Amino acid sequence: MSIAEVQKVQIIAHSGVKSKVLSSLQEEGLVQIEKADFEELELESSSIDVTQLEHTLYRLTHALDSLFQWEEKGFAKRLFAERPQLNREKRDEVLSLDYMPVLDQVERLVAEKNELLSEIRFLENEKEFLSPVTGLALPLQTFKEENSVEILIGSLTQAKYEDFEKMADEEALWFEVIDRDKRKLVLLLLYLKRDKESVESSLKTLNFAPLYFTEPVLNRAETEDKVTDVIRKIDQEIEEKRKKLSGLDKDGQTLAEHRERLMLVHDVLLNEREKISTSRFIGETEKVFYTEGWIRSSDIKRLESKLQPYSDEVELYFRAPHPEEDPPVILKNPRAGRPFELITKLYGLPQQGSLDPTLALAPFFFLFVGLCVSEAGYGLLVAALSLLYIKFGKPKGGLLQFLKLLSILGISTVIFGTLIGGWFGFPIRKLMILDPLEDPLSFLYVALALGFIQVWFGTLLGMINGLKNKVYLQSIFVQGGWLLLLPSLVLFLGKKGSIWGILSIVGAAGIVLFGYPSRNPFARFFGGLYRLYDISRYLADVLSYSRLLALGLATTVIAMVVNNLSQTALGIPWVGWLIAALIFVGGHLFNLGISFLGGFVHSMRLQFVEFFSKFFKSGGRPFKPFELESKFIEFI
Repeated sequence: MSIAEVQKVQIIAHSGVKSKVLSSLQEEGLVQIEKADFEELELESSSIDVTQLEHTLYRLTHALDSLFQWEEKGFAKRLFAERPQLNREKRDEVLSLDYMPVLDQVERLVAEKNELLSEIRFLENEKEFLSPVTGLALPLQTFKEENSVEILIGSLTQAKYEDFEKMADEEALWFEVIDRDKRKLVLLLLYLKRDKESVESSLKTLNFAPLYFTEPVLNRAETEDKVTDVIRKIDQEIEEKRKKLSGLDKDGQTLAEHRERLMLVHDVLLNEREKISTSRFIGETEKVFYTEGWIRSSDIKRLESKLQPYSDEVELYFRAPHPEEDPPVILKNPRAGRPFELITKLYGLPQQGSLDPTLALAPFFFLFVGLCVSEAGYGLLVAALSLLYIKFGKPKGGLLQFLKLLSILGISTVIFGTLIGGWFGFPIRKLMILDPLEDPLSFLYVALALGFIQVWFGTLLGMINGLKNKVYLQSIFVQGGWLLLLPSLVLFLGKKGSIWGILSIVGAAGIVLFGYPSRNPFARFFGGLYRLYDISRYLADVLSYSRLLALGLATTVIAMVVNNLSQTALGIPWVGWLIAALIFVGGHLFNLGISFLGGFVHSMRLQFVEFFSKFFKSGGRPFKPFELESKFIEFI
């Protein structure tokens, strides 16, 4: 439960080994490089244009996305596929690969495919436009002929049809219904050109919507072709273009064989860009360059060993942080506690001088999630899936730690689900030590007791942190006063022993006398007396832990409801077993999702609000070493 010691590292080296030194730093990933005060040191910062590199990375990213779609792999294979590996020292060899022809081919295929898809969408839109007028018996070329009769197609709502018939009787208008549905009709109208203005004015009052054939549709129609003939031609064109698409996809699948090579090139170029971008933190003269940053004290020997080949051209200097400096924070926990660092980081890293709360919260978080979910079957499923993915998916970094945390919480749920819950809604009575449905009050007492213990423990950590920072009076008399007052008051109210009453008064006296530091005795006394009112806050914090009961009961009840619904569905003839299976699987998966989400979120809230507020101060800077980044491959 501590923060790793860091030191400032300063590197001075000959300009001739600048690229090699940066590559070595990047490969080892030990130093967080920061910008020095170049003006004070009379150094110049280097600025290198990475525009061309950025453009190449952009092209590679889009090419890889396309090849990923063409790659013939199922979801499971993709999920558990191992990343290509590359030796860190052999990155330069990748840059010599001739990858541009493959990149050009992929981009050409993608462009052709996008063009075909656009043409198919256009043809499908034309077909959709023609579908309401398939009943039209006239050849489409008729609409291009110039004569004394105006031919018009359009749609009209059913509500306006009677008015339209009256208008047709009044005007010299012939019409035919060529399509109809519940809401509208599609009409073919014929009238003399000399009546065009009058007819169209009347149609406008009826909200008649004209349909005009587009030029491509009319050009596609031969002399006697009707709408159905044109639709048939469109279908043929679409089919031809789909065949071309299929051919392009086959070509793409062939190019997918080069995907691994492009992945290697992408990640190597990605790190080349990062190396070049880091140059802005480097100060230079004509022959020397200088950079500085932060390193974990335990990694100093590794850094010296890595730069040993350049020892004649490189000088390293290490020192402790100055009081005015703000070094980055590195959490230092044993292996079993590292997955719980994710919880701490979600809240924020500790400030310098504050405690790392990871190990302090870990057992409580383990308990609380198990009590909230309280379904052993769900826990077993989550733990098994997490461990399987760790085994076969081989995740790295934050995802690996999250999966480890999920597996630990799954084990917690198996334990507490067996003791106070059940297995997919079926309790094993012989193994249960408490049934929340029959005795919810006992479960509530357990939850409040755990809350009291954690709140009291948080106050103890606050006292330890204060002593560490040499705030002795506040820590001993105020924090210590609460540590004495809270349990003594509970025991006094429960057992009525005079010794507990005396201890409660002693604790309260420490809070009153030292809770408000002031030279004025009256201000000191009444200010301290007001601080004693914080006991209501402690009471509210403890009561917040009743959510453990609510969430635990909710999970159990929903699981039992799912089982009852499944059992009821079994009575349905013929398909009852299928419906029951769907309800059972779907219901329990839904319950698993909301239960773990609720248990995770509410257990986190108890840490952040009720626990951390007693001792923890966030605001530390995360340690971000200059290291190799990988999007597609794994550096070894």
